[in-house]
Amino acid sequence: PYGACPVCDGLGTHLEADAELAVPDPDLSIEEGAVSPWGGVRDTYWYRLLEAVAEEHGFSVRTPWKRLPKAAREVILYGTDRQVNVRYRNRWGRIRSYHSTFEGVIPNLERRHTESMSDTQRERLEQYMREVPCRACHGARLKPETLAVTVSGKNIWELTRMSIKDTLDFIADMELSEREHKI
Repeated sequence: PYGACPVCDGLGTHLEADAELAVPDPDLSIEEGAVSPWGGVRDTYWYRLLEAVAEEHGFSVRTPWKRLPKAAREVILYGTDRQVNVRYRNRWGRIRSYHSTFEGVIPNLERRHTESMSDTQRERLEQYMREVPCRACHGARLKPETLAVTVSGKNIWELTRMSIKDTLDFIADMELSEREHKI
């Protein structure tokens, strides 16, 4: 554990929400359920929030995803700090409203996955995620200080990725000083 990458805890990978999995059918509009994790149910919290974002940023929830401007898709996927005014009709028929920021679908999925205490909830969210190499160690699983130790220009990760034949050739071709040879 001492030499493990602190970002991925030595796993070399992490789960990351994927826009293509979150919006699997670009022919659908938001109203029709294009944002798959949040479905197309019109009276949900998420749908009302998306309607408010659309209104604030000048696009329609009825436009197919693939025809939305790139800026609109980015706001939906990655959020905005701009406040949106969410309006809805409560069960007694009264119009209510509140202001909120919008974190975006991708950050929301990742946050909920990280914060969830439920295995079932995490598994449900993982259907919108892909396993990708850690951005800090690039899959090496070790922290930079550990990777900085080299023998003939190769660190332990580079050496273990080589075939046995290439490793034997590398070791046979190594030129070590007397001190290095003893070590």
